[in-house]
Amino acid sequence: MTAQQIDIFRTIGPTMLPRLIDANELESIDDYGDYAILTYNLAKPVPIKDALDDMEDNMDLNILYHVESFSATKRGEHCCAYSVPTSGRMYKLNAQTGADKMLETIYVYVFDSLEVMLEALKTDLAQHLTGGVVITKMEMSRLVADFM
Repeated sequence: MTAQQIDIFRTIGPTMLPRLIDANELESIDDYGDYAILTYNLAKPVPIKDALDDMEDNMDLNILYHVESFSATKRGEHCCAYSVPTSGRMYKLNAQTGADKMLETIYVYVFDSLEVMLEALKTDLAQHLTGGVVITKMEMSRLVADFM
């Protein structure tokens, strides 16, 4: 993973998503070669619906899914949004709430290649469509079309 791509997100993220991405709240950067994960703590918990609105409105992100889990051990909501590859940016944002439906942490994936990003999104979508109520989801055909 190039440090340049991570630095670009660290610069534009707080500007585009000020309620969700605070440069002072970056907890960690984990580099896995083909991608890196930036973990941001939120200074103040945010309702998941507000976070989804911010993602769509302020950073041209597409919502991949929004799912509510009802398992005995995990209650809460999960969401994922990603940047449109034609924007020249390769980001995926994941978040999950507790039972209170408030977000406290955002995970930002920064990718090195479109192929790796698409496969990660396909896997993420498939994993979150079972075990809960799907509030919204992108069709796989639409997701793949975004990468053509």
